[in-house]
Amino acid sequence: MLKLKLLTISLLKRLSRNYVPRYLIFSIDFLIAFLSAQITFFLISSIQSPRLIYFEFSWKLFTILAVQIIAFLMFRSYSGIVRYTGFRDAIKLIQTTIFSVAILLIINNIYYMAYDIKIIVDAGLIMYGFILFSILFLFRIVVKRAYQLIHATQTTTNAYILGTSLADVAIAEGIISDTQTKFKLSGFVNVNSKIKRNRIFNLPIVQVDDLLGSQNEQCVIINSSKLDQLDQSLQKKIDILLENNIKVYKLPEIQDWNDTTNVLSQIKEINLEDLLQRNPIKLNKEKLKSIYLGKTILVTGAAGSIGSDIVRQLIPFGPKEILLLDQAETPLHDMCIYIKKEHPETQFKAIIADVRNYERLAEVFEQFKPDVVFHGAAYKHVPMMEDNPIEAMHVNYLGTQNLVNLATKHQVNRFVFVSTDKAVNPTNIMGATKRSAEIFVQFVSRQKSNKTLFITTRFGNVLGSNGSVIPHFKKQILQNGPVTVTHPEITRYFMTIDEACQLVLEAGALGKGGEIFVFDMGNPVKIVDLAKQMIRLSGFTPNVDINITYTGLRPGEKLYEELLADKENTLPTHHQKILIAKSSFEFDKENTILLENLSNQIMQNQTLAALKILYQLVPEFNHNKLENRKIG
Repeated sequence: MLKLKLLTISLLKRLSRNYVPRYLIFSIDFLIAFLSAQITFFLISSIQSPRLIYFEFSWKLFTILAVQIIAFLMFRSYSGIVRYTGFRDAIKLIQTTIFSVAILLIINNIYYMAYDIKIIVDAGLIMYGFILFSILFLFRIVVKRAYQLIHATQTTTNAYILGTSLADVAIAEGIISDTQTKFKLSGFVNVNSKIKRNRIFNLPIVQVDDLLGSQNEQCVIINSSKLDQLDQSLQKKIDILLENNIKVYKLPEIQDWNDTTNVLSQIKEINLEDLLQRNPIKLNKEKLKSIYLGKTILVTGAAGSIGSDIVRQLIPFGPKEILLLDQAETPLHDMCIYIKKEHPETQFKAIIADVRNYERLAEVFEQFKPDVVFHGAAYKHVPMMEDNPIEAMHVNYLGTQNLVNLATKHQVNRFVFVSTDKAVNPTNIMGATKRSAEIFVQFVSRQKSNKTLFITTRFGNVLGSNGSVIPHFKKQILQNGPVTVTHPEITRYFMTIDEACQLVLEAGALGKGGEIFVFDMGNPVKIVDLAKQMIRLSGFTPNVDINITYTGLRPGEKLYEELLADKENTLPTHHQKILIAKSSFEFDKENTILLENLSNQIMQNQTLAALKILYQLVPEFNHNKLENRKIG
């Protein structure tokens, strides 16, 4: 008997793998309409004169069925996937039924005016509509339930929805409808102290504390829109869940699902970027479009994490052509593949070039004549630049100078220079070279003969960028640790790549020339807290499963980063997240000479001489004494 049952279930599973053809659903719906009409005839046969005869093919029956066929075809009520019947399908059936009953009532009364007799009493038609809808919807619910029973799998993970809003309830309904998912919906987690209900879908509404200490495997699913506007209260709840080894997943709102029939494919584990995400940025899209539409735009460092995302964000604004300039062959090739696949209509040109090579850059400017330049190419790894200072000066200063001079020569409309928070009171070679580049950009922008708007943007660390601490920690966690942090008190400002590049584009459109735009980076984050969070997100307990060790500050590394983002040192703009840094630099004759001398010494590879000038040009540069340096 058991073998027969298993064989039957197996056969039904194979039969239900494919969707039922629409013509078959239409046929079944037609039979239901026929049955509904016959039931109606039976129920009113005793009160209508002449007496209606049921289960007889009369012209009255054909009239009803003909109208019903037209209604089915108009509203396509048969086109949905029966196994996933939901609220929308019910609405479509109601529309179909109301339409058919309304048309029949009109026909009925026209016939009455002509022949002083009705095809069927009006009450009978209303009764027919009620019976029809009930059986149609019941059929779909039965099929849906049967499919769920056939494909039901044993799930070990009890899932709770974080929140009780309408969007949360809709997500819960989607999870309940999908039997392929590994999650069993067990309830909702309350995030609203004012809520009066204690159950939804007959599932309990619990508190975060109620989930702690359970022996069963459980997880929490959060609406992705909540993560976009994460407040301290919700952040605290998520931290508690992660600290207690409860997995947290994110799921978009139903209208954003790529495939409404497969919930499992939509569910993703939350990551560090989600937890550090801030309020979404509102861009002046019309302003941006007026700046970038139909323009030839050069992006240096286009294969890097920042440069490549600037390219992605530029595409929707309809540039004439995007010039992708980078010296890294393989990542640049990957970027080209991405654009061809995702944005085949976008015109672009991949250019292998080094920003240190003036002659090569001159060819690019002469051939393509860019209207806008985004300069993101740079050497940025602090410890490596400490050991190779001349290379840092070649790329970060001289490379910027090459591009600025060519932009001036060819009268480029806008030049946006991507700088860093490490340029503020720099303690390392990388920061000092970026600050010297900022000074040169501002120097050229002040020249009366200049026709180009030179704009500098400055922000902190970007989550997930190449060489950032995030990929490094991920690699260490995969190797079971230890996770290394330089100092227990070290803090950094963090911003997502998406947010940083959006603000770069906005600042590029906002600038009038000569400004240094500083981005509001929010609150600084302790690196050790970030490491702990990443360990928890990976399903481990910090200093239990994976240890955290301290290695000491690296050469040139700051304990705290600075942005000059306080009110005393900045001016506001129309965008709340973009400020203008007040510049105290004196562009006198002496500093002008220093800029020229710095270029000469770099080109001659005179490392020590170039460093001496760099100290003079950037007096706030606080570093080891020159005589104690080992120049590489």
